[in-house]
Amino acid sequence: MKTRPNIIFINTDQHAWDAISAYGNRYLRTPNIDKLHRNGTSFKNTYCTDPVCAAARSSWATGLYTSETGVPFNGGTLHPDIQDIGQILKQGGYRTFHCGKWHVPGRNVRESFETLYYGHNNIGAGGAAYYDSASTHAVADFLTNYDDKKPFYLQIGYVDPHDVCEYLHNHEEKHIPDPVEQGILSEEDLPPLPDNFNYDDRETVLHRVCRRVDDALIHPRILNAVKRWNEFHWRYFRWNYYRFIEKVDAEIGIVLSLLQQTDFVDNTLIIFSADHGEACGSHQLFQKFALYEESVRVPLIVSCLGEGIELQRDCFDNTHFVSGVDLLPTVCDYANVEPPTDSQGDSLRPLVEGKEVTWKDYVYIESNYWGRAIVTDQYKYITEYKPKSYEDYLPPGPNDAQLGLTQLFHRNTDPSETKNLADEPECKDIINACKIKLFSQEKRLNRRQIVQPRPQSVISNWGKRLQGYWEHGF
Repeated sequence: MKTRPNIIFINTDQHAWDAISAYGNRYLRTPNIDKLHRNGTSFKNTYCTDPVCAAARSSWATGLYTSETGVPFNGGTLHPDIQDIGQILKQGGYRTFHCGKWHVPGRNVRESFETLYYGHNNIGAGGAAYYDSASTHAVADFLTNYDDKKPFYLQIGYVDPHDVCEYLHNHEEKHIPDPVEQGILSEEDLPPLPDNFNYDDRETVLHRVCRRVDDALIHPRILNAVKRWNEFHWRYFRWNYYRFIEKVDAEIGIVLSLLQQTDFVDNTLIIFSADHGEACGSHQLFQKFALYEESVRVPLIVSCLGEGIELQRDCFDNTHFVSGVDLLPTVCDYANVEPPTDSQGDSLRPLVEGKEVTWKDYVYIESNYWGRAIVTDQYKYITEYKPKSYEDYLPPGPNDAQLGLTQLFHRNTDPSETKNLADEPECKDIINACKIKLFSQEKRLNRRQIVQPRPQSVISNWGKRLQGYWEHGF
């Protein structure tokens, strides 16, 4: 790599880590994402920083965790003094371009990037059938006409497979017969239920209030609709999810085909990832928001379709833990641009090049302001902070006295996370070791007070609901 490379960051929305045919999933076909894998390194232990769109994307943009960015949920607002990846690379001599979904509230994408396509109204949660095709057309025009001598950074935000959410919304107000009853598909056409469709109900209070009770804080109308589903409804939900992934894979294929016809394919690095996953029936859940693997674990591939960039090809990295905060320092490393000194992430470049490097032995995840998780080689530790009696809008932690309930899963013997070990006496030391990692990470964070009225209102309202359950039970 003689000159600074062009960098393309392709991201999908709500894409579970294993929903790729190259990874062995036989219920869908993703030939174009598979091509990225064949020409690069897939990191199998990649996790989002927070399993919801805006929060995870704020970490991509800044290299910070969501308790630092001001976006601990979709209604947050990025702190205005934090630089984003477009601003940083622009100052470093790159031309920076954005196309498609951005969803980092509080930051005008048009001020940080040259926008190829973002719509008259900002692209929101749904509408992939329209937006994704328009984004691909805009990228096609860009790739066939770019002739500047400056290197470029282009991020392409596809909406699918997020439109599976729109599929779910269809069930809120009406009963839809299952596909076998309608004669759409046979039972043999449907993927099976996940092996963790049933679940251990000793979940955190935060999770139950957000996702389980009838008046849940998150999507209660969908929740009450799916309670009426039979097995075929759930399997058809999974079938539809895979079709949305195949649609976005086709869009990616057009981009890759056009890139291969350009003169700069040899010197263009491609990074592919997703903001968060999709439960897709696991633990009888839909969408994201949870700290189970299906919601927090995401694909990440670093690739090049030419020969000009050194990397391992057709390679699975099963060893190293990767987080959404690692995107910005990785891009900066390849771009030869200094990342912000407060970035929480690390560059993946030495791992992509197959070099030995000291690496973190766990990953840290936040969720719904109060939720926390630590993932190690052997264990997944999930916990929560109780709402403060007086809310100061400073994201909680580290505070042992404020911790609530705990889940602990053995990742090797129970990868589906169905047996909660938190109450096992022999696991007390394991939980304490995970707490040490949790508090150590949180001490390194620049947790900042949420100051905007709207997210403050969300924290106050949700906190009151949670306090009610802590005081009076379920």
